Amino acid sequence: MAVGSRRRNTILAGISTNVLVLGLVSLLTDVSSEMIYPILPLFLMGIGATGAVIGLIEGAAETTASLLKVVSGRLSDKVGKRKPFLVSGYGLSTLAKPLLFFATSYWHVFAVRVTERTGKGLRSAPRDALIADSTAKEHIGKAYGLHKAMDSTGAVIGPLLVLPVLLAAATVTTDTYRLIFLIATIPAALAVVVLILFVREPPMRAPRATGRMLKDAHRLGRRFWALTLVVLIFFAGEISYSFFVLQSQAQGMSTITTILLYALFNVVFVIVSLPSGMLSDRIGRRPVLILSFALFALTSLVMASATGLLLLALGFVLYGVYKGTSEGAFKSFVIDLVPKDLRGTALGVYHTAVGLVMLPGGLVAGLLWDAAGAWGTFGYGITMSLIALVLMLYLTRRAE
Repeated sequence: MAVGSRRRNTILAGISTNVLVLGLVSLLTDVSSEMIYPILPLFLMGIGATGAVIGLIEGAAETTASLLKVVSGRLSDKVGKRKPFLVSGYGLSTLAKPLLFFATSYWHVFAVRVTERTGKGLRSAPRDALIADSTAKEHIGKAYGLHKAMDSTGAVIGPLLVLPVLLAAATVTTDTYRLIFLIATIPAALAVVVLILFVREPPMRAPRATGRMLKDAHRLGRRFWALTLVVLIFFAGEISYSFFVLQSQAQGMSTITTILLYALFNVVFVIVSLPSGMLSDRIGRRPVLILSFALFALTSLVMASATGLLLLALGFVLYGVYKGTSEGAFKSFVIDLVPKDLRGTALGVYHTAVGLVMLPGGLVAGLLWDAAGAWGTFGYGITMSLIALVLMLYLTRRAE
C-alpha cells in the first residue's frame, strides 16, 4: 500500500490542483462530445443530409474553432486572465448541445455545430496557457501529458455510454439519437460546474502582453516560427482517424470490430500520454517529437499494408502511441520557446495553424483515397511526416 502511495505521489509531483481539475473538466466534456460525434453523421443522414453537406458542416465548424483560437489566446494575454475564456467557451458548447434535440434540418445542425466549436475556439488556447501558468517549467510536459490522458479517457467512456441506449431501442431512429443528445448534455454541464467552482486563476507570473500584434509576433522569436512551419507541414499530412476506419472496413472488418479498434486506439493514447510528457521533461521536446514523426510514418506504412485484423490492430495501436507521444510535447515545446506574457498568443497560433492546414490536408487525403486507395492516402502521410522530421532536425536543432 505504501509503495503504491509513493508511486502516485511521484507521478503527481509538481501537478497542481488546477491541472487535475482541468483534466476532469476535459474528461467530462469529452465524454459528452464522444457520445455525440459517432452518431451525428447517422442523424444527419436521417434528416436528409448528403455526404457533401456533412463534410461542409464539419469543415465549417472546425475552421471556425481554429480561427478563434489565436484570438482568444491573444486576448487572454492582454487581459491577464484565462478563466473567463474557459467558462464562456465550455459554457457555450454546453448550451449548444441540447439544441440538437430540436434540429429538424441539416442547417439547424450546421448552426449548432458552429456554435459548439466556437466554444472550443474560445477555450483551447487559454486553457493550455492556464495549465502552463499553474505548473513549474520542469513539470510542464508531465502536466500536458496528464491532461491529455484524462481528456482521452473521456473519449473511451463516451462511445461506451451510447451502446446501452442503442441496444435498448427496438428500432434505432432519429428520435433515439435525439435522446442521446440530451443525455450527453449532462456530463458537459457537470464539467462547467466543476470549472466554475474549483479552477483558480493563478497570479500572473509575468506582465500582461501590451504590445501590438506585429511587435509581439517578432518577440515570439525565430525558433517559435520555425516550429510553427514544422507544425504546418506535419499536420497537413496527419491522416484523420476517419481513414483508419475506412481502411478497417475496406479490409472486411465489421462495424463492431472497427469500433473496438477505435477504442483500442484511445486506450493506448491514454496509457502513453503521461509517460511521454514526463519523458519530454527529462530528455527535451525535440527528441520526443522526432520520435513521434517517425512513429506516424511507421503507422501509415502499417495501415497502407494492412490486409487483416492483426496488422490493422497494430496500426491502431501505433496511432495511439504516436498521438500520446506528440500532443503534449508540441504544446510544451511552444511554452519553452516563448516569453511568459505571450503564452496564450503562442498557443493560439499553434492551435490555429494545426486547424487551418488539417482541412486542406484532409481534402488531399480524401482525393488520394478516391484515386489510389489506402496507399495513396497513407503514402501522403508518410511523405509529409518525413519532410517534417527533416525540418525538425534542421530548423530547431538549437531550440533547446
